[in-house]
Amino acid sequence: MPAQPAEQLDDRWIRVGGITLFVLLTGYAYKAYEHPFSVQTAKILSESLINSAITWEVDRWIIMHFQRRFPLLKQVRTRLLFVIPLCWAFNILQDWAMMWLVDVTNFHAPYSRAAYLQTIQSGLIITFLITGIQEAVYYFSRLLQAERETEQLKKENLQTQLDSLKQQVNPHFLFNSLNTLSYLISEDAEKAEEFLDEMCKVYRYLLRNNENELTNLATELQFIRSYFHLLKTRYGDSLHLNLAIEPSDEQRLLPSLTLQLLVENAVKHNVIHKDHPLTVHISTQNNGQLTVKNNLQKKVQKVASNQVGLSNIASKFSLLKQPDIKVQQTETEFLVTIPLIQPSH
Repeated sequence: MPAQPAEQLDDRWIRVGGITLFVLLTGYAYKAYEHPFSVQTAKILSESLINSAITWEVDRWIIMHFQRRFPLLKQVRTRLLFVIPLCWAFNILQDWAMMWLVDVTNFHAPYSRAAYLQTIQSGLIITFLITGIQEAVYYFSRLLQAERETEQLKKENLQTQLDSLKQQVNPHFLFNSLNTLSYLISEDAEKAEEFLDEMCKVYRYLLRNNENELTNLATELQFIRSYFHLLKTRYGDSLHLNLAIEPSDEQRLLPSLTLQLLVENAVKHNVIHKDHPLTVHISTQNNGQLTVKNNLQKKVQKVASNQVGLSNIASKFSLLKQPDIKVQQTETEFLVTIPLIQPSH
């Protein structure tokens, strides 16, 4: 699944601390503590401050660039293969540029040839130090992001369970189903038995749907056939279901009850009449997407909605790091396209 870059932690104090550390190390290397503070010392420390700030900020920019390109924690080796040589090369060139500028301006005592060569080693040490700190910041950013998303997913799952529970005991759906069953018992015992069997399948699935976060399309279709059978028995020829599913897509995954929510949404918000039948099409495309569409014939009187259906589905796919669902409405149709998830083996 495609990964999203981690939200960067506020590392201002880490950067300030790191730059300050470099300046203090410069003062220690020049043994500034052994002599009274002088103009020469001030120049050396100011040079170190500017050089350290530029080095840290540019190295940080390089590191963050490759963190965005290779955001996974398991890609750390790939990131380092790019980051370390680039940062090392920049650090050496930055030191040489600063030293050359000092020499040509006589800012303080000129640098020796050995000092220039020493930057090759010190540049590598600084590269490892900055890279290690920034990668640690990134690692904790990813951990915090994962923890937040896990908590959000738990809340979404809890909301789904509550919504599912409401559906399980939905008085309107249950009343209509029982009313239809009562009518069939007196009119057609065979159809009543078939209706009761499908009704049991529907409620059995609803009771078990929260055991797994994802289910395969084949299982969802099996459930939607039973669910639609109940609706069809009630609405008759006023309601139709067309399925055009590629067999190769049946083992792909999607969040449980996705199809039920989409079908329920179509039935809830559209007129269903023998003169204006409602047709729901469920199909898959070659690009691994599934589309649920229906002819648009909105009810004149607005139906009360808690906005759970589409927003719940959208949240699920977002938390699963999947592409966004697409909702389209034309003058004649309402379409929802969702990505099917390739199972991991």
